[in-house]
Parts: sequence; structure tokens; C-alpha cells
Amino acid sequence: MDSGKKYVAIEAEAKDWEEALTICGDALISKDCIGREFVTACIKREQEFPTGLPTTIPVAIPHAASNEVKTTSVCVLRLKNPVTFNRMDDSSQTIEARIVFNLAIKGSSEHIDFLQKLIAFVMDEEKVKKCLELSIEDIPAYLEETII
Repeated sequence: MDSGKKYVAIEAEAKDWEEALTICGDALISKDCIGREFVTACIKREQEFPTGLPTTIPVAIPHAASNEVKTTSVCVLRLKNPVTFNRMDDSSQTIEARIVFNLAIKGSSEHIDFLQKLIAFVMDEEKVKKCLELSIEDIPAYLEETII
């Protein structure tokens, strides 16, 4: 089943949220989903509009509008150690994200719809827990069947 979206999953260690976004960006660049400017746009946007969600299993969903998105894609970064992100609902507060869902959306019409689907996914503790338990290789297929 090809939804026209690419899901990439990696596991890594990052010293901070900026490095986490760079790791995600490098993974998406290696799959030819985005250009380097998208990574810069995500970092800039995260500084102004943080994306940490204080869900039961804390996650961050960084994203940005950019002409450098070639394919709508999500890089799931499972962190070896949690990374601090400022909260989306209160930027003076922080969360310790265990998973980063870096969202790259081609075209603005899809943006809100896909973002809403992803937020619904990360609000479901069981689905996020499954991302922590599955092997990295199995996460893309799981997301493809679950998020559509």
C-alpha cells in the first residue's frame, strides 16, 4: 500500500532538540524527501513555535512550511535518552521527549489534515508505546497502516 507518503524511522542520541531535528533532517535528506533548507526552517520554527506535547509518553512534532519538501514524509526519531523541548501549549514549560515525529508536508492543502492525524496518533498512548516497543525497521509500516 503506497499512500504517497514516506515514513522513516531511526534511533539515535541527541544532546538537544536542535541536534534531534538535524538528525531527522539528515535521515529525510538521505531518502530524498527534503532539501537542507527544510531542516533550517524546522529549527527556526521550533524556536518561535515549540512542538513538545506533554502526552503520557512525551513527544515532539517539529514541522515547517518549506518549498524544499519533495515528498510528504515523517521521520520518527526514537531517542536513546530523552531530549528537552519547549511545550506547544506553554512555551515557558518543557517536556522530555522520548520520540520526535518530524513532519515534512508537500503543499499547504494537506498540511492541516496530516498534522491533525499525527496529533491524534501521538495523543493515543498505546500507539506511541508501540513505537517504543517495535523494532525500528517495523515502525514505518506501522505508521503507514495507522496514520493514513
